[in-house]
Amino acid sequence: MNPALHLILLAAGPTGVAAAFALTVMQVEPVSTHFYLAAWYGLIFTLDRVIHRAEGSSMIGRCGTLGFCQLLFWSAVVWFFFELLNFRLQNWYYVFVIDTRGIRFVVTCFAFGTVFPGIFWIGHTLSLLGLGRSIKGPMVAFSARALALLQVTGVLFAGLALQWPQWFFPLVWGSLILFVAPINFRRGIDGLLQQLARGEYGPTVRMLTAGMVAGLCWEFFNYWARAKWIYTVPFFDELKLFEMPLAGFIGFAPFAVECACIYRLLVWHRLVPAFGEFTQQSPAQGSRGGKVLPFVIGGAFSLAVFLGVESWTVASTTPRWSRVESLDSGTKEELDRIGITYLTQLRGPGSADRWQTLSESLESAQVQRLGQLVGLYLHQGIGTEHGNALVRAGVKSVQDLTRYSTSELSQRLAAVMNSDRLPTPAQLRVWQRRAAAEIED
Repeated sequence: MNPALHLILLAAGPTGVAAAFALTVMQVEPVSTHFYLAAWYGLIFTLDRVIHRAEGSSMIGRCGTLGFCQLLFWSAVVWFFFELLNFRLQNWYYVFVIDTRGIRFVVTCFAFGTVFPGIFWIGHTLSLLGLGRSIKGPMVAFSARALALLQVTGVLFAGLALQWPQWFFPLVWGSLILFVAPINFRRGIDGLLQQLARGEYGPTVRMLTAGMVAGLCWEFFNYWARAKWIYTVPFFDELKLFEMPLAGFIGFAPFAVECACIYRLLVWHRLVPAFGEFTQQSPAQGSRGGKVLPFVIGGAFSLAVFLGVESWTVASTTPRWSRVESLDSGTKEELDRIGITYLTQLRGPGSADRWQTLSESLESAQVQRLGQLVGLYLHQGIGTEHGNALVRAGVKSVQDLTRYSTSELSQRLAAVMNSDRLPTPAQLRVWQRRAAAEIED
């Protein structure tokens, strides 16, 4: 490749991420809503060019176009599995997602598709830096009984987390390791258990580290995006880095190892491309129908879970002021006149000038009322649907959220809105705890 072209491509990723960040801070749509997506693909492309510079070929090039699409597909399927678990765990919810369902499904799939390449590209880059290259430890013997015990423990961990999620939810982030790693071991796949059996701890340390690095990137990008997730993790809500409770970062390390175990199994069955540390494939090629069926099942599963996420995990969509029920006609006319479309335009950079313009044309009571509504509707992603319901229930400001217990607030909302769209108790607790923190500050 021409050296100049290589340098241009090497700079393209960081430039794209920087541009996306600048546009997000300036609240330019659709970048502001989809910053997470732009930032992650920019980072993946950046790492891909770094790997190309070091090894002479990129990871995406080794996968091929079709192979890379397969990798993105199964990455999304795997994360949809965790979304399915979250229906019970209720550890996070999504806010301010784009308000067009078809586009939302496509964007969601591409966002979830960053999980595998994000972790594995980071892991490969760490291997180029020599991390874990010479880490050795005691060799671990895995008998048939030990393998079965690991799998039973994995099932037990998942069962405890689903039965008593408030207490055992962390066990989810590791249960798949215990279940899938023995499957790989029995097939002779050179993965986690095979490496531990040889006393090679480096690959595991590297993957754990890749998970932590990826976790920092996930949470940093999520913090700045408009469409984002908010955690409702019990007990650890107060001490946070970005949106993630500090203790929650521990889960990213085993999650990366889980992804590696799953990917090795997918490579074995020739459903995804082989590259880097993931190279072992089953000798049997399989029929064309046998190759297509898993993709059909994976796609149907993802769509079904997406529809569940729509009902139970998505808490709010794009916060357009046109959907706010309690705005008076004069305020609406003025918002339309000065070109405001989203409530978020009244927060952050440039909002001071907009508020000044509004204060010059509206009465002080109207400006004050608008300020209360903006604060309420944007608080922890409450959004227009739940915000309208709160106003109908007598909650007209962030301060009002603290005047009721969680059960009282839930009862008030149930009286004025469809029970299918009620916020969960976990969401209500987040609204109230953080409202109280805002008042104290």
